[in-house]
Amino acid sequence: MEQEINSMLSQTKKSLEHQYNTRLEFKPKEIAIEILKILNGQPLNREYKYFFWPTASLALSLEVAHSQAQREDLLDILITYYKRWARKGGRLYYLDQIMNGYTLLYLFEIDGEWWIKESLQKMSNYIEKYPRTSTGGLPYRTNNPEVTLVDYLGMICPFLSRYGRTFNSEEASKLSTVLLEDFLSNGMDVKTGLPYHGFRSGTPEKLGIIGWGRGVGWLLIGMVDTLAFLDRSSEEFPKLLNQFRLLLNSTIKYQDEDGYFKWVLNANNGHKDTSATAMIGYSIKRAIDLDLINTEYAHYAEKSLQALLSSTKNGLVFDSSAECQGLGMYPQRYEWNLWGQGFGTAFALTMLK
Repeated sequence: MEQEINSMLSQTKKSLEHQYNTRLEFKPKEIAIEILKILNGQPLNREYKYFFWPTASLALSLEVAHSQAQREDLLDILITYYKRWARKGGRLYYLDQIMNGYTLLYLFEIDGEWWIKESLQKMSNYIEKYPRTSTGGLPYRTNNPEVTLVDYLGMICPFLSRYGRTFNSEEASKLSTVLLEDFLSNGMDVKTGLPYHGFRSGTPEKLGIIGWGRGVGWLLIGMVDTLAFLDRSSEEFPKLLNQFRLLLNSTIKYQDEDGYFKWVLNANNGHKDTSATAMIGYSIKRAIDLDLINTEYAHYAEKSLQALLSSTKNGLVFDSSAECQGLGMYPQRYEWNLWGQGFGTAFALTMLK
């Protein structure tokens, strides 16, 4: 098993390195689109996609690997990845890019160089100035100012909580729990205990489907990696911990006999999804390691790992659902992609502890 996981790590390294070694090979139509984006002040595809949430999942897996083995080659890849973004101007176009700040904080803990601190401050300032919904959350995109999606909680809240611990920022720590509570109060299905994909602030309207597999994973990661850095004596900690346990208990009963979680958890005959399986498995193992839940839950993490390895060939994680195109838009493609590889590797590595 360890050899298989090391092969996954090797492929993940290559995937992140490829993000800053790609050749620009645009077709005429794509060039025209890029020119229009420049004229309209919009981010170029290659500029945004180099530094967004799928690449952040790759960075997370290299952080986990480095924290275990202290391999300099892994650290060098992370530094190169972040330095390239910083040297290109450190532009932030969308909320989901902030997920990269989580592992950047790890680099700061190792070596607090000025460019890392400056980049982290830029991310903090971006969130501070970002518009709020009427219920106090963050809209996933500013052109839909009252639409809150579950995705962003796993991207933003762990960063805020870790930033709060690193820089002794009570404001950042508090915001991480406020954002989670906003969704837990407004975006959950009472009957199943699972999240909707989102909700429209200021109304009772819920959006998308209930129990989207990766959405459940986003929420669990948002909660567990917020709890990881939250002051355990704070008033927010026990409430959030209880909510995490409730959600986890609502989630694990949907694991199938082979250890997978489906693209929609309660779709019994739906397609398996390794990205959801890895994210949920990671959250379970992370919670056990943090002593947030007891070891009886280890069984679910072990089954998730076996499922993940069953869908892995030569270190590449397959059966990962394609990128969601928006509310109600879930392409039924199951393949290799960056997030399946990133979260899959991060989860598998945690299981080696």
